[in-house]
Amino acid sequence: MDYPLFVYGTLRSASSHAFARLLRETSEFVCEGRVRGSLYRIADYPGLVEDSDDFVTGEIFQPRDAGSLLRELDEYEGPEYERVRRMAETAGGPRECWAYLYARPVEGKIRVISGDWFKS
Repeated sequence: MDYPLFVYGTLRSASSHAFARLLRETSEFVCEGRVRGSLYRIADYPGLVEDSDDFVTGEIFQPRDAGSLLRELDEYEGPEYERVRRMAETAGGPRECWAYLYARPVEGKIRVISGDWFKS
């Protein structure tokens, strides 16, 4: 099954990042959503970790060619992130999605209390 992709930072539609443009060009926007976890400022980009009952805000996209796009994004995200399936809450009900979780320690990193990278 081709799961949609939940994005919460530099891949969101408001971003001018090259990979955000690639996502918009190769995928259909589905809806906004949120997943359980905390958001941290890693550098000039965020990282989602599953260490709380809080929520991280993002968007859900359905890639037209999920295999190709996800391979590219896996390479881009590198060893800092792990692609996993997570349940996203949406206005239309829960949706199982791919999401990139930050795979390194967050000690010393600043937590984004709002859970929304664009409101940090």
